Amino acid sequence: MNRGWARRLLVLLANLAWFLSCLPCLMAFVLASFNVRRTQTRLLFRTIRRNANTEWGLRLRFAAVESLRQYRSVPLSEYEDYVPAVARIRSGERNVTTNAPVETLLPTSGSTGGTKWIPFTPSLGREFRAAVTPWIGSMFLAHPSALAGRHYWAISPTTPCVQEPGAAVRIGFADDAEYLGAVQRRLARVLFAVPAEVSQAPDGQTCEYLTLLFLLREKNLRVISVWHASFLTLLVNRIGPCLPAIVRDIDNGSIDSALNLPAALRSGLERLLKPAPARARELEAVDTSRRDFAQCIWPSMRIISCWTEGRAQPWLGELAERFPRAAIQGKGLTATEGIVSFPFGSRGRKVCAIRSHFIEFADPETGRISHAWEVREGAAYTVILTTGGGLYRYRMHDLVRVTGWFNRAPCLEFIARDNLISDLVGEKLDVRHVEECIHAVEKSLRRAFSFALVAPAPVDDEPGYILYAHLPQATPADYAAAAASVETMLLENYHYRHARALSQLHPLRVSPVTGDAAAAYRDALVRKGMKAGDIKFEALSRDAAVLSETQMKTATPFCARGSVPPEEANQDGAISTPPRTYSESVAQ
Repeated sequence: MNRGWARRLLVLLANLAWFLSCLPCLMAFVLASFNVRRTQTRLLFRTIRRNANTEWGLRLRFAAVESLRQYRSVPLSEYEDYVPAVARIRSGERNVTTNAPVETLLPTSGSTGGTKWIPFTPSLGREFRAAVTPWIGSMFLAHPSALAGRHYWAISPTTPCVQEPGAAVRIGFADDAEYLGAVQRRLARVLFAVPAEVSQAPDGQTCEYLTLLFLLREKNLRVISVWHASFLTLLVNRIGPCLPAIVRDIDNGSIDSALNLPAALRSGLERLLKPAPARARELEAVDTSRRDFAQCIWPSMRIISCWTEGRAQPWLGELAERFPRAAIQGKGLTATEGIVSFPFGSRGRKVCAIRSHFIEFADPETGRISHAWEVREGAAYTVILTTGGGLYRYRMHDLVRVTGWFNRAPCLEFIARDNLISDLVGEKLDVRHVEECIHAVEKSLRRAFSFALVAPAPVDDEPGYILYAHLPQATPADYAAAAASVETMLLENYHYRHARALSQLHPLRVSPVTGDAAAAYRDALVRKGMKAGDIKFEALSRDAAVLSETQMKTATPFCARGSVPPEEANQDGAISTPPRTYSESVAQ
């Protein structure tokens, strides 16, 4: 048996071992889905009994909780409620929010705030694996050909987390595979095409080059798992400029000497590289001007797992062109704090993670709480988690809709963040409304923006908003019409309309962007401290500072010329007859 066949056999055996390790958890989830109430109730009481004697357990009187109704007396919490406790945990205090040892504090940031530090405990790790494991098992069942190839799970650097002198708790994971079990982490060393050490690169460009070097070297790539589709499309689009240098390195089995790498890291990575002249010749023959050149590089690619909801559509279309023979599987709703849903099977369903955390669902209008076995199909809810990491009735601020059922477990679709609101002068712009406006414009134009973002942008130091947009093959008149349409729909928001009537806000302006706007915006967020692989593009940003730092090529903004009809404003500028709310308008 030659070396190539031996290597393929090793990959097949490793994937089979991973699949077999998933089966017990997969079957446990299927059985639990027939009795969601019992599963969730047991999970809740196991969590609060275990933590009843912690500082938070005593304060919230967990020992006295004997029913689900009593647990509702525990107040809902926000991250800000945990900040003092996290500071004490970081200094080494035990038994604060959980009796389990805190192994690490994981940094996370979103579109609505700065860095949050989430305690990660062995209990929380088991809860993540209770969802990740059946997802992977069901993926292999739905796509058995994936057993024969290697994987790429996104590894990307972020702003370094400084380990303070004397800090008793580790900051951040060294490797994203730490979310996996011990056996699966060992298998990942065989199956993952890009070694975890790549994340130690000193900057994003170096990390990106090394990632492409190891990916292009591996022909038998069959599974890709990234958070947002834009991360993968941006990475694939960088192949063309880097290809000559990468081909040279693959041919020689080395890393470009001009690359900024610490000596120890360079030495360790080069030990994993062997000269591969045959693969180098294959890559030299690839025509990167073809839309499907990525499928030519990895002809066996079978499944790409990524975020498919919200404003992901422009990048999903490009992925489908780059990988025409690969299935694109939508991610479930996952955050550092916990996991709400995960993809299961071949039908694209995102099933509620009923074996992971105790999950409550709040009606966004009335606040009425429902449990996972009480939700109604078609209804929208905000998510509340109780986790083994020491978060109790924690508001995730994610709005989801129930789309159906897997046995008796609800399937969920992410709608939007419920707390991403920009409020300069009381206008209360909501990301859901902005996304609805942009989708409506795309529908009327019968084509999609490749980039669209509404953000604060003052005019002569007076507040207003600007639509940064790229509409393929559009004329200035198209941009003006699109912006006018967005402005008209924004005026359906009573508070925005009121602010415009009082001249507190300038009309929406539009700024056509050229070049790779998504990459420039992503790079600005990475400089802020976000992890490139975790960025999820929203239609609204309230962080004007990030936009001002973004090196996007923009045309001179011009006004959308939307206005409040004069007959609807009285002498004081107030609107005399309130228009329909935007949700009413969309419903009609």
